[in-house]
Amino acid sequence: MHKIAIIDDNLLFRKITQRLLFKLNINDSQILLFENGKTAFNYISDNIETPKMLPSVILLDLNMPCINGWEFLELIKKINQDNLYQPIIHIITSSIDDNDKQRAKQTNLVSNYLVKPINLRQLQNVLNFNSNDEKMVS
Repeated sequence: MHKIAIIDDNLLFRKITQRLLFKLNINDSQILLFENGKTAFNYISDNIETPKMLPSVILLDLNMPCINGWEFLELIKKINQDNLYQPIIHIITSSIDDNDKQRAKQTNLVSNYLVKPINLRQLQNVLNFNSNDEKMVS
């Protein structure tokens, strides 16, 4: 059973996205909610030896307190050096900054870059995204 992590400091966004996932027949036990990159990374670090506990898909905001999305990606990159954990990461952010989009495009860990708000169809497309396909960052 795959897990999906929503990492965003906006409670409303987390709850709306969770409800959209329910509409896609993803149950509550498959969804992990985190308010920032620090709590998410701590969870991943604590469970790195138990792969079934780790999210295979991460929906990541960029602008958060404690550890922002970019810092979170750097921490995940360090884990990836040992091939311990390789999630599919989709950035979902309010940032329309072209620099952020370019940076995401250059980051191998990022599969997609979406600007909030997102709808059910976009979320479904993200979840159907195959990690072997081309990056969807434009």
